Amino acid sequence: MMQRSVNRLINQTYEQRRLTAELARDSRIAGLHQHWPELAAMDQELAAAGADLLLETLDPSRPQTAAGRLESIKAERLAFLKSHQLDPEYDRIHYQCDLCQDSGWIGSQREGRHCGCYQKLLIPLLTEQANMRHLQSMSFACFDESLFSMRADPVRYQSELSPRQQINGLRQACERFVRDFDRPDTRNLLFVGAPGTGKTFLMACIAQALLAQGHSVLYLNAPQLFDLLQEHRNLLANFNPDSIRLERSSAMQDSIMNCELLLIDDLGTEAGAATRYADLLGVIDGRTLPGLKTIISSNADPATLRDHYDERLLSRLVGGFAVYRFFGEDIRLQLNRRRRT
Repeated sequence: MMQRSVNRLINQTYEQRRLTAELARDSRIAGLHQHWPELAAMDQELAAAGADLLLETLDPSRPQTAAGRLESIKAERLAFLKSHQLDPEYDRIHYQCDLCQDSGWIGSQREGRHCGCYQKLLIPLLTEQANMRHLQSMSFACFDESLFSMRADPVRYQSELSPRQQINGLRQACERFVRDFDRPDTRNLLFVGAPGTGKTFLMACIAQALLAQGHSVLYLNAPQLFDLLQEHRNLLANFNPDSIRLERSSAMQDSIMNCELLLIDDLGTEAGAATRYADLLGVIDGRTLPGLKTIISSNADPATLRDHYDERLLSRLVGGFAVYRFFGEDIRLQLNRRRRT
């Protein structure tokens, strides 16, 4: 639904552009014809000569005079336009994009390719529907490794790597995920680790990179996701649901299941987990079509996942996701310290 609604908006934009260009052309012609009646007469003669030429082509027995008359009128008209310093192409439609004539396609839709102007329309619309306004400043370009300590602490972090070494390795894995996104063997990602260790940031970096490539993305934190799924279930169970709410809920449900990249942030071990994890299992199992990827982040450590998650869900996460562990101090505290200095 997300991609279909975006395509519909783009098509409406192109239709409006073409209509605007055609109306501007018609208005331009009408204005010049009103000011220069002789130009209007020549345009009428051109139209009549063109019609005669078509008739002569269809009926060779007719006198073949239209082609010569057509060229003569064209020459007379061009001389008139030059002498009055008028645009020789005043009767041409001036599209915003002459390359595709405001269609979005170079060549036919079946065999051609999208024009460059299509991407300029697509990316803002995809970004608007990605629910990432609060994350739009996050990208690989603003990745700052200096926020992470260079000091390794094997006892605290159960790793010989320093937090900086770890986050740099995670960044490389995320960039590889973007690069290999369209490959069928690219696995989903599961980020686990304490709050403030960079999970949401790298999720947003991936999302921004894929949005720039024209992929559909949807970001939801886990409570949002579960609330939306519950609302949709309640509306379907209602004998007489509000039609507008049901339409919006169904559209969101379709986006959850069919966007190319679904981001689920802050999955935890909150109350009511059994029902909610069943919902999550349904989302994961439903997003198995080629080209659909999911990234989940959780503040729970791997041991907590084993203790609290349903065995079937844990099996899906471990079997269908590449698991990456984040560790280190809360970088939000580091950022606050920098702001105070």
